[in-house]
Amino acid sequence: MKKMLLFLCLICTFGITKQMLVILDPAIIEITYMLGGEDRILAIAKMQSSQIYPKEKTSKLKSVGTFSNPSLEKIIALKPDIVILSSYSLNLENNLKRFGIKTLYLKADTLKEIGQNIQEMGKILDKEPEATKLKNDFEKKLQGFKENPLNKKGVFIYSVSPLMVFPNNTLPGSVFEAIGIKNIAANLPGKKPILSQEYILKSNPEIIFYGLRVQNQDELFSTNPLLNQTKASQDKEVFYIDTYSLLRGTPRILDNIDKIYHKILDSK
Repeated sequence: MKKMLLFLCLICTFGITKQMLVILDPAIIEITYMLGGEDRILAIAKMQSSQIYPKEKTSKLKSVGTFSNPSLEKIIALKPDIVILSSYSLNLENNLKRFGIKTLYLKADTLKEIGQNIQEMGKILDKEPEATKLKNDFEKKLQGFKENPLNKKGVFIYSVSPLMVFPNNTLPGSVFEAIGIKNIAANLPGKKPILSQEYILKSNPEIIFYGLRVQNQDELFSTNPLLNQTKASQDKEVFYIDTYSLLRGTPRILDNIDKIYHKILDSK
């Protein structure tokens, strides 16, 4: 009996220790809430130009600075077990390790990686059943788009001059693939390819998306007049997209994919 009581005491003392987190990636903050693991969050990096879901709760969390400039001193003072980095804070990794603080970076350049990140966060948060359900629901909804592809050729432009586009190895590129749009920049090297007007005209996309640094369609086409000759322009299949909504690797990206998908369908 004494041994059993001792064993139970050890479990209570060591077996249910929760790993406390500082999260610098807004997508991982959202996934943490969707898994019901928000009690593990010590602090986050705040966004300056957008909100983090669920905003009524995340707005009240302790801040360690901004997404692009988190404070090393504030993070260390909180003594987290793990700091989940973003692409903007990878430079903190070595300094945090010197203080014995573990770091983790969960990149999400594709929709598949979002599913993998859900699983990883499920393990960290001790929410594996919830993570399995969330991942399965996410993948099921994605499959619905793939079973009804748009079968179009397109390009997503995010800079007027030079003409910069999203290739396949990015989240917007992965979204193209999911809804059945063949990306004319699919085989170009790097994550920030630059295209010429001539290349786009020769590829002749049926759909043109624009956003991020491109806020005005007239400016895009007046600066790059050859785009007026594309099938997308002729058929008025040119759409503005809130690009930030496609750059955050969270299951909520499905809502934005659905909007894009139906925007194209409704334009026919």
